[in-house]
Amino acid sequence: MRRANQPTTTRPTNRRAARKDATRPSNDPPTLFDLDLPEPPSGTYPTSVYQLERVPPTIEGLHDALDHRYLRKHDFRVEERLVAGAPALLVHGTVPRERADWCDVLASLTGETIDLGFSSGGAALLVAVDDHVYALAYGTVGRHMIDLDLANAGFGIGFAVRSLAPDEIKQVRRRVFGTTGRVDRNMVPGGQHIRMYGIDKWGEIVGQVCGRTFNPNLTVCRSTRKATPVEGSDALRIHLGVEPENLLADLREISRVCKQEAPFEDLEFITQIRPVPARDPRLSELEEHLGRLLASPNADEIGLAVPGRVLNEIERIQSYKLRVPRSGLRAARLSELTLADILTQTSGVPDGQRWASLCNGRITLYADIAGEEEIGSTAASRWITAQLAHGTSQLLLHEGGWYEIGNRHREFLRDEIEQILAGPASIVLPAWTTDLPEEADYNAHAATVCGLTLLDRRLLRTGQHHRGIEACDLLGPDGELIHVKRANGSSPLSHLFAQGEVSVDALRYEADARAALVKMARQQGSGRAIGLDFRPRKVIYAIALGSGRTLTVDSFFTFAQVALYRAMKSLRNEGVEVEVVGIPPA
Repeated sequence: MRRANQPTTTRPTNRRAARKDATRPSNDPPTLFDLDLPEPPSGTYPTSVYQLERVPPTIEGLHDALDHRYLRKHDFRVEERLVAGAPALLVHGTVPRERADWCDVLASLTGETIDLGFSSGGAALLVAVDDHVYALAYGTVGRHMIDLDLANAGFGIGFAVRSLAPDEIKQVRRRVFGTTGRVDRNMVPGGQHIRMYGIDKWGEIVGQVCGRTFNPNLTVCRSTRKATPVEGSDALRIHLGVEPENLLADLREISRVCKQEAPFEDLEFITQIRPVPARDPRLSELEEHLGRLLASPNADEIGLAVPGRVLNEIERIQSYKLRVPRSGLRAARLSELTLADILTQTSGVPDGQRWASLCNGRITLYADIAGEEEIGSTAASRWITAQLAHGTSQLLLHEGGWYEIGNRHREFLRDEIEQILAGPASIVLPAWTTDLPEEADYNAHAATVCGLTLLDRRLLRTGQHHRGIEACDLLGPDGELIHVKRANGSSPLSHLFAQGEVSVDALRYEADARAALVKMARQQGSGRAIGLDFRPRKVIYAIALGSGRTLTVDSFFTFAQVALYRAMKSLRNEGVEVEVVGIPPA
């Protein structure tokens, strides 16, 4: 069938694939294939494979899975083919550049005129194999020919965790979840056990895992009788057969492994937090549900959390400007930002448009109360967190993206938090009664009742922290750093846990921080022996939940649980004991 803006379809044929084009972009990081097998085994070729979702295994479906805007822009060829009788599309072409952008740089440096261009070539082969559609990408631009919004985000990882030997993992890429958004890549060419990479199972998303597998049903292992390298991410990079029948057999074996094999026990945790694809059919229902929750002033499923890109500036922020389009309200200027502020700003947005308005809205940060010293701004939607159920699935909204959490992950995290909360309390704090409306009032009361040193709102100014940080709200009888917070959601609790980490780090490694604490404690009349050799030994997080709720694992949003776990792990690595105590309500 001929389509608009596409060339005439040519006669189906099967040809042996070209053996090798070893050219890689010079700025690509080394991969397992570069290190292990500079030349592919005979009869195979290292290929990036995507499994496409919601694509019918027909020629019509294959056409719909292409990025037609990109193809039209570069006038790429699209040809209908057969691969061992399976419907297929072959797409190929080059993207020429008449002059490289570094020519002007060299001309400026040397006075020599240089005019050099280059071309980036690539191809994609889409194949319908039984009930699945696979896209094989070649060259530097092959993957851009495919509509990658249709790619199964768990495909490559899913095969890897069912195939790779856990004690021979050679490369891991992971992203910190809910904190800074940092991405780390670790490579050990000789391989090591997955445990040696120090992955935080509760706070990191593994986006790539590489190693070797031996599967005699794969062409490459059958021909070499050796293990073959595998890179698993959204895509799967693996040696595939170049003969049509062998290619289809390899794809069927990969599909069988993903469907029938269980993940290795030591790798199963990787599958427990996965991003939800942009075209997942559940997203429209989730966003409709979220929109209804945004219209409710008491929705426990949503909360406010500081985006990762803002955390480094949190101590500097003195005021905010919140703008939500279609709300009918002027931009709000705030000295503190709460979930209630955002809900108020979205209250005038028409039903069904609240989430879209937050995506288009902005929160601007300022380092002064007057709102003149701008720090930066983010989309308002990135401050909203949510944990929603969809059928038997649990999904998290984090910085504008949705993630699905596996049952095992929730069980692991819940067990850890229950153990933390069940620990004995070394200090019993008084109830937070209604005649103590502000946190400062409660801290002063607790200091008097329990004989603690009041350090609330007194800042340690150091060479590393010019604007100052709080060592703690209350200093205990044995030098315990007690941090106090009354909270209704994740954001203030995440801030509280981070505050404990920052304080300990400063007091352990900055002499001027310890000197400032000694001076401050003496000014408050503390009789405790806090000297310049002071090192924190215990951090106590004292928490009062809104509406008089009891502090239990069910009281925490998932993001607050992750933040607590990460803070506890960080502090314990420094030899600091961590306690969490609940402040009783009135």
